[in-house]
Amino acid sequence: MTPGIGKGSATARRDLIGSYRLQAHLMWEWRPARLALLRRAILSYVGACVALAITTFVLPGLRVDGLGALLLAGLLMLVLDSSSDIVLQWLFVAWPIFVAQTIGLVVQVLAIIAVGRVVPGVSVDGTSTAVWGAVLLTILNALFAELVAVSDDDSYYGVLVRRLVARNSRRAPEPTPGLLVVQIDGLSLPVLNHVIRGGRVPVLGGLVRDDGATLHPWVAMLPPTTPASQAGILHGRNDGIAGFRWYEKSSNRLLVANHPDDAAEIVRRVSDGTGLLADDGASIGNLLTGDAPRCYLTMATIGEGKPGDDGRRLRGFLATSVNYLRLLVLMIGEMAKELYQAERQRGRSVEPRMPRGLTYAVERAVTNIALRTVSTAFVIEEMFRGTPTIYVDYTGYDAIAHHCGPERAEAIDALEGIDRAIGSLIKASRNTSRAYRLVVLSDHGQCLGATFSQRYGRPLETIIAALLPGSMSVVGTTDSIESAGMGRRIAAELSRGPGIGSLLARLLPGALRPFGGGAKRDTATTPDVVVASSGSLAHVYFTSQPDRMTDATIETRYPHLIEGLADHPGIGALMVRSASGNALVLGSHGRHDLTADHLDGIDPLDAYGPRAADNLLHLEAFPNVGDLVLLGAVDRASEEVTGFEELVGSHGGLGGWQGEAFILCPETLRLSEGPLVGAPAVYRQLKAWQAQLKGAHGD
Repeated sequence: MTPGIGKGSATARRDLIGSYRLQAHLMWEWRPARLALLRRAILSYVGACVALAITTFVLPGLRVDGLGALLLAGLLMLVLDSSSDIVLQWLFVAWPIFVAQTIGLVVQVLAIIAVGRVVPGVSVDGTSTAVWGAVLLTILNALFAELVAVSDDDSYYGVLVRRLVARNSRRAPEPTPGLLVVQIDGLSLPVLNHVIRGGRVPVLGGLVRDDGATLHPWVAMLPPTTPASQAGILHGRNDGIAGFRWYEKSSNRLLVANHPDDAAEIVRRVSDGTGLLADDGASIGNLLTGDAPRCYLTMATIGEGKPGDDGRRLRGFLATSVNYLRLLVLMIGEMAKELYQAERQRGRSVEPRMPRGLTYAVERAVTNIALRTVSTAFVIEEMFRGTPTIYVDYTGYDAIAHHCGPERAEAIDALEGIDRAIGSLIKASRNTSRAYRLVVLSDHGQCLGATFSQRYGRPLETIIAALLPGSMSVVGTTDSIESAGMGRRIAAELSRGPGIGSLLARLLPGALRPFGGGAKRDTATTPDVVVASSGSLAHVYFTSQPDRMTDATIETRYPHLIEGLADHPGIGALMVRSASGNALVLGSHGRHDLTADHLDGIDPLDAYGPRAADNLLHLEAFPNVGDLVLLGAVDRASEEVTGFEELVGSHGGLGGWQGEAFILCPETLRLSEGPLVGAPAVYRQLKAWQAQLKGAHGD
């Protein structure tokens, strides 16, 4: 989104002729590409002939004798229907949608009568047959049209933009540019550079090559997870967020970031009212709110409000602009694609890989198709509202990379979809009342690697239990739930308003429940040990002790535990607090006192990069850090990282690219401090850009 676009050209044309001229321009600008137009024309013609054949079969009063008559009549009906549709969309774009549909139905009736009179072999028995034929043809043609254009994002979002332009034609231009922040969840800078060079993300590549955007690295400190990064980016602080999930002894509570109550609790802890979106901003598709007054598909707020309240988010599901048929077809296609790609990985013996069944196929369709589509529509609506700051998180790449690998074809395909969505946002900004500056960033990266359980035959909690007295109960949280909960976000938005979306959400709660974020917690009994894993990071908590245990206490009570874990080949480093309060890191051949900066033997942190000690000291200061902190081993030959969760793409610990995030910004927005280290530094930078834009007066 380069400087100079998004100047609010729609508001400058108030007269009727200018409005229609603008609508014609938008129809041309949002047209499909030439190959897409040719494909659509051919398929639409086939669909028109099939629809006409079905109609003649259902209505005895409408007869078509011979294939030649069918082909000619189908061609004429397609030309008349397409032409009238374009004209009606142009003339009545500012009217309620049923107006154009009603007039279109009348045109369809007249077309059937006309074809019956001029095409040899076609006959129509009266006006009633023409009316019923028009109704059936309209339904069938609409269905076939959606199937033909289902993958055409420009056509889909173009209709939304044209309606928003007509609706906001009298909105005065905003003098202050806005900030649109797009988060591509889980995308590391090295992978982004690779896909730009490979031509897989032409929109992002074009911003860098042609529009002068600058691409900068930033360091996601331990733990590099979405809740920690978003807390820092959106609220300016993330202390105490010890992973994607962690246990708190004081309240006997396991917090999991994609549980609505826990996400809301995180916001309560980090929010001071000065979040990035506090100034009438909008949060879309995030875990946390950034103190936004309007939140859509945001985990921390989906449990709030009632359908009729005057609260924080959309009432309903954009029933007039989201096409449920299109979403359904796209999701079915994504599920079929996932099942094929999973079988292809298995057939080719791709390693590492993980089981991917029907449940994940549905989860992938929800995350990569439904959430991306609806989130983009929400952003476009907020842009036309003139919202000063918008922050949207696209999670499709991260979710797929977890299951397939961050550099695998499936994940890169998801990136292409996100790239197209960003292109649609850029195009939409050209007609908003407020100019927008686009910032694209990631919250962390990801690493490939076989899981701990795949490598050693047992999950981490089983290894720990074997090193403890047999009477002790050990509970592990290593199930792969990070991308779960996506369906629940959509269901929550659906149920908030009237219309078909609300009805579906109320009728099908069971269908959406599998994506609600994991099983219910059993609070009746407390295990002796809780192992809370986030990628290649694991916290081990001894629940009987209210305070953090020291190495001496643990060795006295459980003599072989620390040594056994430090020597395990799947654990690269173990951190524990000493009796004197120092942070000790142990490995199989060395011991590093981080607080005193003293090393004995081989440094256990050698494989984790130059910032490893700083990262662990940062985590050590958290009040809810585990009694033991474990880091998955890094394979020096393949650079693969061992994750404790059952995901072949992981993040949350140290090693590889999981801490290598990026921020892409227009050349007019420059970094106000050196290399950005930690998510709070990104918050400070974004706040500085907000202040800069407020003083720019729409430059």
